[in-house]
Amino acid sequence: MDTLIFRLTQLGISEYEAKAYLALLKESPSSAYEIAKNSGIPTSKVYEVIKRLELRNMAQTIHGEKTRMFIPQPLDEFIAGFKLSMEDNFDAVKRELQDLKGGMDTSYTWHIGNYEGLIVKAKRMISTAGKTIIISVWPAEFEALSAALIDAEARGLKIAVLHYGATHIKIGRIYRHPQEETIYSQRGGRGFMLVADSREALTGKISTGGSEAIWSMNEAFGI
Repeated sequence: MDTLIFRLTQLGISEYEAKAYLALLKESPSSAYEIAKNSGIPTSKVYEVIKRLELRNMAQTIHGEKTRMFIPQPLDEFIAGFKLSMEDNFDAVKRELQDLKGGMDTSYTWHIGNYEGLIVKAKRMISTAGKTIIISVWPAEFEALSAALIDAEARGLKIAVLHYGATHIKIGRIYRHPQEETIYSQRGGRGFMLVADSREALTGKISTGGSEAIWSMNEAFGI
């Protein structure tokens, strides 16, 4: 539950709003008192939180026999509506930022200091690639990126995979590296490389001591 609340807060929803909405999904209609009791929100704050949910169209009031009751927006509608709203906002921001980009130098490198950041960056590169993907990868990362790679292949991209060890996943052209144990011990971890459209590259290393990667983009980049 804590992880779900955290993910909701990453969407711009406050912790109390997330707790109240989840409480309503579990039990509705509910009174303000019941929402406070089931969510752990202080009773002094609960009406303020409910009001914000109503403004976000995440909840609405119905009239009970003795008191006001509240129901949540259905989960599917909330997710679909929130996704459309976010996409509209992202599209608008992208259009407006194009004017600010100007002659920005794209030949720099960007350091990524954790595993989650590496996977997120790799998924973004795969989802925005238009022609080719070259990836050198171990089983754990291949599994994590498989859905994005399958989507890319469905879009018609050419994909070449150098895979360390055996895999049941069939995407693009797969070339197995036969000496994964030797490579792992020599390098002290799992190496990672992803090149998208011969202009954007992500290289990294994943080990028990941590993960780090370098992302670079250059119009003249090639491999």
